[in-house]
Amino acid sequence: MLTVSELEAALPHVLESLPRLAGHGPALSGKVRDAWVLPKGMRLIVTSDRVSAFDRVVGTIPFKGQVLNELSAWWFRHTRDVVDNHLVTVPDPNAMVVRDAEPLPVEVIVRGFLTGVTSTSLWTMYDKNVVRPYGLDLPPGMQKNDRLPHPVVTPTTKALAGQHDRPLSSAEVVSSGLIPAELWARVEATALALFAAGQRRAEAAGLLLVDTKYEFGLVRDATGRATLTLIDELHTPDSSRYWLKDAWENRSPEHPPAHLDKELLRQELAALGYRGDGPAPALPDALRVRLAARYIELYERLTRETFVPRPADAGPVAEQVTRALTRPLVPILMGSRSDLEHGTRVKQALAEFGIESELRIASAHKSPALLLEVLDGYEADPRPKVYIAIAGRSNALSGMLCAAVSAPVVSCPPYSDRFGGADVFSSLRMPSHVAPALVLDPENAAFFCAKVLGLREPAVRDRIALVQAQSREKLRHDDASLHRD
Repeated sequence: MLTVSELEAALPHVLESLPRLAGHGPALSGKVRDAWVLPKGMRLIVTSDRVSAFDRVVGTIPFKGQVLNELSAWWFRHTRDVVDNHLVTVPDPNAMVVRDAEPLPVEVIVRGFLTGVTSTSLWTMYDKNVVRPYGLDLPPGMQKNDRLPHPVVTPTTKALAGQHDRPLSSAEVVSSGLIPAELWARVEATALALFAAGQRRAEAAGLLLVDTKYEFGLVRDATGRATLTLIDELHTPDSSRYWLKDAWENRSPEHPPAHLDKELLRQELAALGYRGDGPAPALPDALRVRLAARYIELYERLTRETFVPRPADAGPVAEQVTRALTRPLVPILMGSRSDLEHGTRVKQALAEFGIESELRIASAHKSPALLLEVLDGYEADPRPKVYIAIAGRSNALSGMLCAAVSAPVVSCPPYSDRFGGADVFSSLRMPSHVAPALVLDPENAAFFCAKVLGLREPAVRDRIALVQAQSREKLRHDDASLHRD
């Protein structure tokens, strides 16, 4: 957990916006995120440190964008068994490459407790005796912050900037033609399953997931078949309300549950008389620091990982993000898990040149559709790349990579006692216009990639020169030792 002084030092170093990205033009900007359309049906999303309340941007919070981006990515990876999501890769702590989707025109809010302060909150409507809010039959006599008998789905429209969402019942979602009945039933069931998964993880961290917002879209394949896909963010302190479990159990009208989310901001602004009308008052630095601490604490509780902030001495955050989105990447594609040791050696050698790499398993023979899906994601990624294919027996992987991608491909088949060495010939026999380089040694495969990427990266060229100088010096030393002997 960062100290107060560390958070205070970060106040001037926030990512307010990334309005342009070299080679991709101006951004499509929302309240918190900036986005760019990429090839292959992909999109680059950069999460800024902007914070919104009452449907308006009201300031910035240090590290907020990093927390939202990395926490969403963590949740996306841990809920793929519930529903497909749009995440492809995370090239920077504040950025992710995602599959583009046709967003459904409804925000899906799941609530487990009777609470809230806005006009669309379930408690506000219940307290005002609104008949069947969101089309729900709620028990009489409930108090604010009580747990509901079971989680409920409360959809709303997606309002334009500066406007407020409009509550809907599930029946209205279908009857108004916003979403067909069968698809809406799947959305509701999926949202409740996601919420249950979130509640389990939260309770294990001593928290309660009180309510949250989901956004869904449709991703279509080449045949036009649509897949329901979770998009935007997932179970973050911006999109969700979290309470400390013990504080809720000991709550009273004078002591409402303590929370780890954006609710503190809404409460502070409401206390100042601001509810989205006109320009927002400037956020005090002390409040920004308190909010940053809460965001980071929530991240660490849920993931059980230490939050690692981007370095403050590496320049403005916008420049760090831009550099990250243009620095080299080497995807290492392996045909099976048995190739992992070989791939790890390549990865370790690449790290010596300061080159980022990612290990993936996707067989050209057994899962060609999955392989092409993975490659589409990498091809949309804006970073310069060289691919490495590691497949031993009957190497179709490097050929398929070469035919599908625009960047160079290195074939590095592993040695196998079973087949009498590396299967060199299947890596050499390629059709026209399919020309992977063949390098057997893992360290040399990494060195080849460094040479290619070094053509445009001065830092990589400097590492190459250092490695070559060290190699020459070793030879001189070994030669001199012969004469001394």
